[in-house]
Amino acid sequence: MADELGPAVTALQRKLDEQLQGVADTKRTINMLLKMSGQPALYPDSDNEYSGVVRSDQFYGRGVATSSAEYLAMRKQACQPEEILRALESGGFDFDVAGWKKDDRLRSLAISLAKNTGSAGKFHKLNNGAFGLRSWYDEDFLKKAALGAGEAQAKRTKRKKARGRSKAAKTSKPTTITAEEGVKPKLVEPTPAAKVRKAAPAVDTTVLQEQTA
Repeated sequence: MADELGPAVTALQRKLDEQLQGVADTKRTINMLLKMSGQPALYPDSDNEYSGVVRSDQFYGRGVATSSAEYLAMRKQACQPEEILRALESGGFDFDVAGWKKDDRLRSLAISLAKNTGSAGKFHKLNNGAFGLRSWYDEDFLKKAALGAGEAQAKRTKRKKARGRSKAAKTSKPTTITAEEGVKPKLVEPTPAAKVRKAAPAVDTTVLQEQTA
């Protein structure tokens, strides 16, 4: 369902961006006219920056980290990878140059953002899966969070290794086969010739000698 509605959502978002851009342009015009007449501006400059407006070519020819960071700075809040992906699509980001297949863009973006986290990264991944700019958050808190996550990962790895050793020990345990469980000896059936010899009556040699005498 999400794939089917994706194009409609993208089209509506693009339309909304155009409308918001029009609003921003109108505000700037009003401020300019007021300034020309010697009056103070009616709208503060911060309202003109965004509010979420993404130009159709804003991210064209730019890197994924730079584009994502710029969008987050515009939003001024952490966003889910799905939101960032829609913004990149609306802003003309060239996924073909990045080598991202259409059906795998969201996964590729999430991986790319996750790789750019940590003390040397631009982003920070929250527990709810959203990404924000690392510069927004307290550095001491981020170090504690990273330490806690590292300890939790170490415990999971230790438990996984313990289960692996236990499983290996069970499979390598020698098996004792008792006489009853062993293979019974196979009985050899007599050949047809042996059966004939066994069935033939014994010949009295004394009688044969008298007959030949």
